[in-house]
Amino acid sequence: MNRIRAARQARGWTQNELADRAGVSARTIYAVERGRSCRQATKRRILSALGVAWELREEYFAGSRAVRPVARAPEAEAQRA
Repeated sequence: MNRIRAARQARGWTQNELADRAGVSARTIYAVERGRSCRQATKRRILSALGVAWELREEYFAGSRAVRPVARAPEAEAQRA
């Protein structure tokens, strides 16, 4: 189970209640609980609302890292060939 969801449920909060306390949309909470990535500021707001230390962010958002491929410049590709 997602750590954010588990922490929310342990407090007996709905997604809407967490969203209100964190100052984000309920849609954001829904997405985060399903492993979608979000901005660092959003992570701070959610963790703060849950009373979780920022240092534990990797444990709570471990599955939400979006890995994007690095685009190479055409010149770099030509040199590699």
